Amino acid sequence: MLFQTKLQNKKLGLSQNEQYFCVVSIEDQVICTKWYEKDSNRLLDILKREKSEICIIQSISDRFIWRKYLFFPHYYNKAMIYRQIIEVLKQEVPVSIEEIYFDYQIALQESENIYRVIIYALIKNNETDFSLNKQMVLDSELYCYRRGIDYLVHQQLDNKEESSREDTYLFKNQLIQFKQTELFQTSIEKLSQLTGYKRLLTIEKIQNLSQIEKEKIITLALPSDQKIIDPYLYITALGACLWSGKV
Repeated sequence: MLFQTKLQNKKLGLSQNEQYFCVVSIEDQVICTKWYEKDSNRLLDILKREKSEICIIQSISDRFIWRKYLFFPHYYNKAMIYRQIIEVLKQEVPVSIEEIYFDYQIALQESENIYRVIIYALIKNNETDFSLNKQMVLDSELYCYRRGIDYLVHQQLDNKEESSREDTYLFKNQLIQFKQTELFQTSIEKLSQLTGYKRLLTIEKIQNLSQIEKEKIITLALPSDQKIIDPYLYITALGACLWSGKV
């Protein structure tokens, strides 16, 4: 999921919670991680510290992103679809269209001969202000997390264990699966829910693993050479800086 501008400059991945900003960059295959306390720093302050031209890829909590699925006949052109998207946003988003960022994806479902459209919208605020930096991308934290985990998989596991579209990801108390342009979230209420997956990737040590037999649960280690205050902020910021312009 992307709210994007053209991407040309040095990339910085940014994630945040109530206390910290985490900023990650990769230069010459070396990871650089910086933490900033929110009490004494604003996003604008962080941007001003960077001497070079940069692009911030900001991880956005999925609970703030509004989604809508639409379907159109195959004979609709892009202009017709766009007009319909604008009408839907005006009717269904509870603020004016000038107060949101929005993006959309169009895919032709050839088997049904229709266009499937996903609309994403995010209400503007001071921490998602493109005027702070002309080069900024807003991305779902779950897609950022996936890229960060996949990076650790590539670094830590054999080539035959490369990440796969069939992987399932443990994100806090949720199981996350990605299928084509969709993601699926399942809240974990009991240990038995961790069964039945081809491979489950996590950065948390799961207790009572002996109760789950013959399941492929892989616990990935966090880099020992990085200062990591919050593992989830670090992984999402890492995944954000790995954004390549694709979901």
